Amino acid sequence: MSYAHVGQPCRNFNILGVITIIDPRDGREKVVLSNFASGATGNLVLVDPDTGAGESIALPADEGAWALLNLDNERVLVGTCARFGYLHSLDLRSRTWAEPLRDPNESYIWNLARGSDGKVYGGTWPGCALLRYDPATHRLDNLGRVSDNPDNAYSRMVYALPGRLLVACGYAEPHLAVWDLNTGQRRRFGQPGAAVREVNARVVCLETSDTVRDGAPAFYDVHTLEPLTGDLREALTPQRKSVLPAANWTIPLRDGRLFVVRGQECAIEPALGAPPTRPALKPIPAERPATRIHTLISDAQGRLWGSSAFGQTIFCYDPASGETWNSQVVCDAGGEVYGMAFIGNRLFMAAYAGGDHIVYDPAQAWNQIDNINPRALEPARPALIRPSGRSVIGPDGAFWTGWMAAYGVYGGGLSRVDPVTGAVQCWHDPVPAQAIIGLTADAHRLYFITGGQANGLPEQTAPLHCVAWSVEGRILCERVYEAGARLRAICATRAGVALAVDQRLELLDPQTLQTVNAMALPSACQMLLKWGDDDLAVFCGAQLLRARPASGELTPVCNLPGEAHAAAFTPAGELYFACERDLYRLPAGAG
Repeated sequence: MSYAHVGQPCRNFNILGVITIIDPRDGREKVVLSNFASGATGNLVLVDPDTGAGESIALPADEGAWALLNLDNERVLVGTCARFGYLHSLDLRSRTWAEPLRDPNESYIWNLARGSDGKVYGGTWPGCALLRYDPATHRLDNLGRVSDNPDNAYSRMVYALPGRLLVACGYAEPHLAVWDLNTGQRRRFGQPGAAVREVNARVVCLETSDTVRDGAPAFYDVHTLEPLTGDLREALTPQRKSVLPAANWTIPLRDGRLFVVRGQECAIEPALGAPPTRPALKPIPAERPATRIHTLISDAQGRLWGSSAFGQTIFCYDPASGETWNSQVVCDAGGEVYGMAFIGNRLFMAAYAGGDHIVYDPAQAWNQIDNINPRALEPARPALIRPSGRSVIGPDGAFWTGWMAAYGVYGGGLSRVDPVTGAVQCWHDPVPAQAIIGLTADAHRLYFITGGQANGLPEQTAPLHCVAWSVEGRILCERVYEAGARLRAICATRAGVALAVDQRLELLDPQTLQTVNAMALPSACQMLLKWGDDDLAVFCGAQLLRARPASGELTPVCNLPGEAHAAAFTPAGELYFACERDLYRLPAGAG
């Protein structure tokens, strides 16, 4: 059975970094936006704040970049993510890129700082390393790990000091490290858990969790790193906030105005002294690139709704008309929407990284900036931030989501949103120290599976659980799998609960969670989807199969153009699936 390519309906910006330059081509001040295009190649957008004109320059490789550095208004340095961790150098006069550089063991470069020796330094993931770039020779070196804790994978931010670097390390044991540029020696610095508030020409200012309570950050001499006494907050740089709520990025222009980025839009606020009125937001002046489809569902009319894998936007594709709509950001926190479900005519969502619950009415005007439509409900944060188990409509008609815990913590939980009142309930660590990575429901109960994954920590290999959960919020029964078994996907059918374990598909009794039937799969399964009442669409690598778990039948349907990680059936029985940025349709009756 053949499928048809529909298009690339998911399009958005995700700005991860902002700097200003004086463009040597025309002498004008420009704002450089670093855009991450999930599943594609990222780009820079150069915006002229006076004319509003934009210029898009594609990166040589990788999806995007957190790290940007203006090198004397002659070059822009870019440290990329999320696949390769390249160091790119753009010549601003010719608009040409130098040969890309990278360390083979690092995937992220978080920021770039110019040291007092004239070289450029950056922190990484997953090696918690310090990279050094020499602008004179165009050479990139890995200087080794910055943290002495082997479980720390992040050297998240690097700050330049005279003769030294200050590096923030995490997340297993957050701490600061000082790196001596002359000797290459490192040592810990500051109180345990301290974070950098600011580094300037005079002081290093650190904050801890106690700072909020006693109002006294710690100050150190930037040259000697000796502690300074007294409250020296007058030495800190005054911070100007945007009048726009939840602005992602703000950067002052040389004439005192403030350039603001908020999601898919940007604005310019007047210099200090002008009335604090909300400026008009305008689209970022470039074409939104096609990005990776993260979640996909169908509404009752057969329209496809989905989310981008990064950038906090959603889209709608109407097969009847061929029209596509892409949203602004759905909530103030960055990240992406994992869970989506329609209850009535409203779309309920759960999003990373703020643990947000969101509700949107497509029939009403869009006004996210004032939290009207879409509207953010009570979040699951701070304990729960990533909806790794996705979302389902429970047997009680509520919107349920499975979660992973905050950064640096093993664990997870469940949340329930009442669709009538919007009230939110959360349950933390139903299985201690394990994240919920899959969630499904039948007419009577919910079922979830756990994993050893965690935000910012190495994956654990403890025995994993499959759990039956009541709508009142308690475990009805559970099954513990042997250590090393990987639970991959779960889906409730009329015949029972289907669970993909390693490279097999098990049918479990809903009352006991014991295996009723099992079948071998050709490869590990990344997704299960209910196909009618008794069958399943089974996505194994780049292959689609149809399974009838009750009888053990497994029928190949077709080979796919790649691995599919999002799929949905329409009411008419058509199957839509996404491979990276591309959406495909399999007609009703296939398989």
